[in-house]
Amino acid sequence: MYLTTVEDYIVQEVFCINIKWYRFSKGLSQEKLAELSNTTPKYISDLERGKFCPSFTKLQEIAKALDIEAYELLKPDHIDDKIKFKRIDGKR
Repeated sequence: MYLTTVEDYIVQEVFCINIKWYRFSKGLSQEKLAELSNTTPKYISDLERGKFCPSFTKLQEIAKALDIEAYELLKPDHIDDKIKFKRIDGKR
C-alpha cells in the first residue's frame, strides 16, 4: 500500500503507535504477538516502525490477538500519552 497524502501518513503513525502500545499493555513480546496473529516477529517489528501497512485481514488478526477491535488500532485517542510511551521505550 502506498501512502499518498498527509492523512495517510498520520493514520499510519497512529497505527504504529497503537500496535506497540497495545502490545506492551497486554504484556506481549513481538514474538508472542506474531505467534498469536499467525505472522512473524519481523512483520510485527516492521509494522511498529511504519515500514508498511497491513492488509485488512491481517489488521483483524492482529487486533484479535490483542483482544481488541480492529478500529482501535486506528483511533487517535490519547495519542499524546502513547507518543510519550513510545519515546520512553527508546525507539523511534
